[in-house]
Parts: sequence; structure tokens; C-alpha cells
Amino acid sequence: MKPCARCGIPSSDDATHCGLCDREFPEMTVFDGRYQVESTLGRGQQGTVYLARDLGLNRHVALKVLHASHADTPEAASRLKREATALAAVRNDHVAQVYSFGAHGDTFFLAMEYVRGRNLDTLVAEHTAHNEHVPTHRGLTILRQIAEGLASLHDAGIVHRDVKPSNVMIEQGTGRTVLLDLGLARWFEQRGDTRVSFVGTPAYMAPEAILGDDPSQIAGHTDIYALGCTAFELFTGAPPFAFGTIPETLAHQMWDMAPSLSSLRPELAFLDPVIARALTKDPGARYRSGAQMIAALDEMCASGPYARGPAPVPAVPSAPTLRLMVIDDDEVFSEFAAGACELALPGIHLELLCASSGLEALQAAARTCPDVVVLDYDMPLLDGLETLSYLRAMPGGYGPQVMLVSSNMRHLPKWRFAAMGVTDFLEKPVELGEFAEVLSDVAGRAFAHRNRFNRA
Repeated sequence: MKPCARCGIPSSDDATHCGLCDREFPEMTVFDGRYQVESTLGRGQQGTVYLARDLGLNRHVALKVLHASHADTPEAASRLKREATALAAVRNDHVAQVYSFGAHGDTFFLAMEYVRGRNLDTLVAEHTAHNEHVPTHRGLTILRQIAEGLASLHDAGIVHRDVKPSNVMIEQGTGRTVLLDLGLARWFEQRGDTRVSFVGTPAYMAPEAILGDDPSQIAGHTDIYALGCTAFELFTGAPPFAFGTIPETLAHQMWDMAPSLSSLRPELAFLDPVIARALTKDPGARYRSGAQMIAALDEMCASGPYARGPAPVPAVPSAPTLRLMVIDDDEVFSEFAAGACELALPGIHLELLCASSGLEALQAAARTCPDVVVLDYDMPLLDGLETLSYLRAMPGGYGPQVMLVSSNMRHLPKWRFAAMGVTDFLEKPVELGEFAEVLSDVAGRAFAHRNRFNRA
């Protein structure tokens, strides 16, 4: 079976079109004898991105095939290989992993981690459509994770050069924030290539990137400016300069001060110094890297409700062990869920914890992060949405796989939970068979996630 890149619905391996949305599947080209193309994910100035299957490891990858013009000389081909090697060395949960680089005909390809989910611009647009903003706690988690991804790139001497919401993915199932489209990255150091290039997206471009006349000025602080624009959009619904024509937008980026966050959302005044420094026109006055911006965010949030706690201490279970948490103020349902979990997962040792409130659950998760969470929505004090938002903000909090239960599914804001990676919803009262079936799927994803990120 192969999934459709547009709607995700699987079709038979020999299908030429998706049975639901009628999207055409491309010809089954195989790159490097290993990567079999299944569908087209997108096309751009640099090349085409395909969804492909790694035939050796039986997993999906995003295959970026570059236009031949990017490697039209031996020097350009050598540079591409150096940059691909540098990107492959970056290992961070918030950067799409580069698996391999190779030649195909007269061009080259990158095989990268395929992240299924939704782009950050879609998440922001959904909140705007509901006349709401992304919750501050969730927004801070996303912003920090993007900065963590940039920090790993900057530590390796790489500039992304096109940080923007559409290049940030919120992973389905985990809510993990992942930085995509690393094809625009460039070394900080001079490479002897002095060609002037206009690289980036106007609404997120730093002044030095717009000028483009001195490659040595393009560095980590260039990404920080773009991250500042992205953060502004994340919290307000629109970037600071995105109106009029492209030349007008570029002129605003060059000369105008960005409005403060608090001028649009007074409750975010505590973030004004961080965002203002990221958006200053002087590159030398900005944070030099993602790591510096993370430190500033942590300092600003240290004494308030958005402070980050210490990382949970990982348990060392004897496999196969699953750490499962039931969060529900209904004692009867908690007992049902606990018993159903044991029946649904025979042969698996369960470390089971039942929490009667969001606060109790968060205190327990701060000690040991669970693999699976069965979460009620309607709870006093902290409801399910708030509880999950705080859980996702914990170090490693994108790990737990979540199944959401509610007796009021009609009014459940599923789109909000989807923004944190939740895809499994059950309505109370729950049939034992249905609960067991969904839990089995969720547990399988939890084991896969734990193995993937080398968790205990």
C-alpha cells in the first residue's frame, strides 16, 4: 500500500491515481537502487520533492531532487556534496534528518526524514479562522523547538536562510516541531562562490539577506531575524511586514521598526525584549545563534507561569515495557481504562499510573515521561487541552502518544488537539473492543517513537 501525498489515504501499490482525491501517482522511479518514488510532495525553484520508500529499511523518506543547474560544474557538485555531508552530521529532534546524498542522471538528490503532519502556517491560519491566537504556552514551546533546531545548525556552521512558518512542520502523533527545507542552507565560511543571490522569502528576510552584496554577512543572526518574523506571526497571526507589493515589503524590512508584540497582545509584554532584539536591523545587535535566543527565552520565562522544569529522569525498563498514564477525574473510567490497557496489551509489561487531575499528571510526568497518555478533556482546573499543552512543553514532551476521550465529542475542539499531534479520539462511554483496538495502534507508535529517538 502507498499513501497519497495530498490526503494520506492508502492505495494499492499498482494504483495510478488516489481512489479518494484522484491525485496522480508518479511513475515508480527508483533512485540509487534504493529509493522508490511514490508521489510528488512539492515543486520549487531548487527542484522537486517526492515521497519515496526506502526499499532497504522499509520506511518513507522525503526525496529532494535538485534541478540540474545546481550542479552544472564539478565545483558546484563538490560544494553540494560538502553541504549535504554537513547537514547529515546534524542530529537534532527539531531538524529533518538528512539520510543520504547521491547522483541520479545529470542531477543530485537528498534523502531526508519524512515528517507527516501540518505546517505551522496552517496551524496559525486555523486559529485565525476561529478568531483565536495560538495559546501562549503552546506558542512558546514551538518557538523554543525551532530555536533548538537552528542552534544545532548554527553549531555546525550552517545557515538555513529560509526560516518561515511553511518550513516548520508540526508532526502528527507527537506534536514535535521540525524545521524543514534545509536545501537553502549555506556554510558561514567563504567558499570562493561570490555570486550574488536573492535567497529567502520577503516577509521573513533580514536586511543583510535582502542586500545580498556581502556573503560574509549571512550568518546565524540572519536566521534569527527570520525566526523573529515567524514568532511574531505565531503569536499575532501575521508577520510584522507583509503588506503591499514585494518591493514595499522589502523596503519595510530594510528600514521600518517592527511593532511590539504587546501593541497587539498586551499580555505578551514579557516577550517584547526577546522579539525586538531578534528583529533589530543591525545584525551585530541580534542574537548570534539559536542557542542565544533559547537562553534569552528561558530567562524571560524563568519566574512566570511559562517556566520550564528540569528534564524528566528516563526510566530503564526491561523490554518490552510501556509507561502508560491515564488522566481522568472520573474514578470509574480510570479503573475501566486501567483494566482495558492490561487486556489490550498482553505480553507487554505496563508501568501504569492513574492521575485524577492535570496537575497530578504533570507532576508525575516531570519525574518520568510516559510513552502513552489516555487523556480526558473535561476536567476541573486544568482541562485536557491545557494539560497536554504543559506536557508538550516539557523537555522531551513531544514523545508521548495521546488518545483523547470525552463524553462531549460534539463540542470537542479537535483542531486544537490536532495542533499538538493528537489524531485518536474516543467518545465516552467507550466499548472495550474499540478502546483496545485504538490503544494497540497508539502503543505501536509509542514503541516506534521510543526506538527512533533512542529513548529508554
